[in-house]
Amino acid sequence: MTLDEFRAYLAKPGAPLSEAEITAFEKDIGTSLPDDYRAFLQAVNGGWVGGALLITGATGDGEPIDSDLHHIGGLRSEPHMDLRAARATYQDWLARIPRDLIWIMDDSTGNAICLGIAGDARGKVYFWDHELEPDLDETDGTIEGMGNISLIAHSFASFFSGLQLAARV
Repeated sequence: MTLDEFRAYLAKPGAPLSEAEITAFEKDIGTSLPDDYRAFLQAVNGGWVGGALLITGATGDGEPIDSDLHHIGGLRSEPHMDLRAARATYQDWLARIPRDLIWIMDDSTGNAICLGIAGDARGKVYFWDHELEPDLDETDGTIEGMGNISLIAHSFASFFSGLQLAARV
């Protein structure tokens, strides 16, 4: 999928982000964003696609991904599309998503699409399945230890290029 194709299905797009806004967010999370995601964020700044796009591919274990995209994160005033609000909800408050990842999108059933921002995860895209979420006292808080997080792409660019249009019924 190209950026122009993506924009055709994006409702409620955010205003373009400045370099200063992205840099401020990077300061908040303590690291720079991968270049491919940074460029996407500057161009798109979140929105809503409401299931019009499908995530294709397989998890690191070879299981097919059968999901769609719903909310696209950005630096927004709406909490359900804001990267800062998602970080506060999933990581600062409940520690449901490891700190090596950030929420960047979700699907229509509440699963998260996350981007690696540190360590071996940096730049990779992961699927966080809320139905398989462990009790927090039963995990070590790592990506591997959570049991509900699967690698779905080795870069944001490869994840994005694999998005497909959902068939309309």
